Amino acid sequence: MRTTLFTTLRFKIAFSIFILLLITASVFSILTVQSMNRHILGEVIKRTESLCKSTAAMAPYSILSNDTLGIDNIVSKVKEANTDVDYVAVTDARMRILAHTDVARRGAVFHLSPGDPLKEKGDGTRVSEVHRAEDNSFEIYTPIVFDKKQIGNVVIGVNKSVLLDARSETRKNIMAGLGIVLLLGIGCIIVLSSFITRPIKELSKGVGELKEGRKSKLKIYSHDELGKLTISFNQMAELITRQQLSLSASAQELEDAYVSTVKVLSAAIDARDPYTLGHSTRVAKLSVKIGKALGFSHHELEDLEVASLFHDVGKLKTPDVVLLKEGSLSSMEHREMSEHPEHGAEILSRAKSLQKYIPAVRHHHEWYNGKGYPDGLRGEDIPLHAAIIAVTDSFDAMTSSRPYKNPRSHEDALRELVRCSGVQFSPRIIEVFLEVIESPSSQAEQISSRG
Repeated sequence: MRTTLFTTLRFKIAFSIFILLLITASVFSILTVQSMNRHILGEVIKRTESLCKSTAAMAPYSILSNDTLGIDNIVSKVKEANTDVDYVAVTDARMRILAHTDVARRGAVFHLSPGDPLKEKGDGTRVSEVHRAEDNSFEIYTPIVFDKKQIGNVVIGVNKSVLLDARSETRKNIMAGLGIVLLLGIGCIIVLSSFITRPIKELSKGVGELKEGRKSKLKIYSHDELGKLTISFNQMAELITRQQLSLSASAQELEDAYVSTVKVLSAAIDARDPYTLGHSTRVAKLSVKIGKALGFSHHELEDLEVASLFHDVGKLKTPDVVLLKEGSLSSMEHREMSEHPEHGAEILSRAKSLQKYIPAVRHHHEWYNGKGYPDGLRGEDIPLHAAIIAVTDSFDAMTSSRPYKNPRSHEDALRELVRCSGVQFSPRIIEVFLEVIESPSSQAEQISSRG
């Protein structure tokens, strides 16, 4: 009973695969024949186009010098060198035949084959299929141009017999090859269908588990190639698992090193002015608090923190005489100071990994009413990270000591932010910032960061 069931199952598998293979082979053969037909036709046309253009390149001097013998010689050589060429004609610009492989047609008007061309190029070359009953050919037409003027034409007729013979021979070879493949496929199906299902299912299960991040050792049902493949899969899965763990650790190390580098660079930027030391770090902490209140993901919070640390990177290009000036800035100095967001964007643009922070750095001095700089963005057009940094940057600047002003009190700075809400700052960000900054933990951090 088991043997009968096994045989029936094997027959069903073999028969199903055979039908699939037969359909696939049939479709493949049809597509292959069609593709080869197009390829052969294309090659014939390409060769004839080249022949036609070569003739057109040689003919101008003979036409201009009225050298009939020279034109006849060109036409004759082209015909003799190509057995599939039925005729070659050289005409003047009005299609009057100057030379033809059929000498009797010299002086007559050449009429091109009617109908839509098979192929047409910008230089005037046209390939048409001849629709006359006595002809079985393609007709290729190319204008003869000298000094940007058309002085004549070359027309070549190519017999289809060579093309048809090539098609027939190619079709036979393809069909014979596919027949052999089909027979071999049937033999393989009969041999393999009895024991191929179980190892393949086991491998499929292993691939699915590996895709989902799980790994269990696959059973080995045989010691043939499928068994070796199963062993190799088990080894590969173990190697992938080890590499994933190693890559995760390396990625974490790189991320930590990157963030540390950014923080060092931020401290170096602030250190140019002793009165702004720690400014970028404080802005980053406040910005992250706002981001958390807005529901940012972990990845978004990391990007916001780095952008905040970089927000004044453009001041690296600001001269010390401007950056460290204790008094009020002149209009020219103020204009130069106002260029630091653009300078920062330029600096970040040089490293592909830092380019995602450009919008926040470039636009953190835009105003909600559109009167900020450098681009005069307004409202929701201002990137969200830039709008957050605008608030935290202003708050820290107002509550920090400067040689030309005393720090504002915590409450005074908040009142100023509220006054500028909807003018300089986003009302939504101001509202969230007030909730964040008034928490006891935030106030304690503000005091300790300046201690």
